[in-house]
Amino acid sequence: MRVLVISDIHANFVALESVIADARGQYDAVWCLGDVVGYGPMPNESAELVAELANHVVIGNHDWAVLDRPGIDVDDFNPMAREAVLWTRSVLTAQNRALLDSFPDIPVQPAETPYLLLTHASPRQPVWEYVQTPTIALENFACFDEKICLVGHTHKPAIYRWRLERAWEGVGNGEMTGAATVDHLPLRAEDVVFLDVSTEQRLILNPGSVGQPRDNDPRAAYALFDTEQMTWTLHRVAYPIDLTQSQMRAVHLPRRLIDRLNYGW
Repeated sequence: MRVLVISDIHANFVALESVIADARGQYDAVWCLGDVVGYGPMPNESAELVAELANHVVIGNHDWAVLDRPGIDVDDFNPMAREAVLWTRSVLTAQNRALLDSFPDIPVQPAETPYLLLTHASPRQPVWEYVQTPTIALENFACFDEKICLVGHTHKPAIYRWRLERAWEGVGNGEMTGAATVDHLPLRAEDVVFLDVSTEQRLILNPGSVGQPRDNDPRAAYALFDTEQMTWTLHRVAYPIDLTQSQMRAVHLPRRLIDRLNYGW
């Protein structure tokens, strides 16, 4: 099975359509790692397209905030994100609110890939925690047993590799010890990465953001995961950023949210 993995669309419908077009013919299923809405100008259209295409979706923190669920206070967001959340609440249809509310807020294990988990933020804190360093990744590897976990939330493509290093303890006692380490592996667009996993090597993978990249590359990001070949390929696709920006200006979203799309931060 070939899976299109998307995350952090943030109501950037133009970017989402560009990703779908770029990946056309290369996937059999779609997994979405959350934050369908927030920041961007087309929350209803984005939610509806994700509902149409995705086989699995988990809820993100912006989705949760738009629903005004207990556990996330919109006042904890920065002022621009808060303004976007409040605007999204005002325009989201009842049908699409119900759709967001149906997304699970715990990690999901797809039946077709029992060795893998899907979550928005982290296995430890599925809606809010950022996995951005090997230290945080190491702590999270202790929170799940599967070989692979897919996360979003940071808006930055990443691969974290957990390895159990075996060594003999002492001389002649015949005992082995193990120490776990985590590496943050380099990841370039279009490189095909073989996912070498075992009881002694596991992975956390992040496909980056469709609608608001933050790795200094403004192009939309997504990944293709081949479950038979066990490969992961990051893709970047240019989209008409100015069209999204004009849509944001039309609904009076914050200027900084509009400008940052040009720079990927």
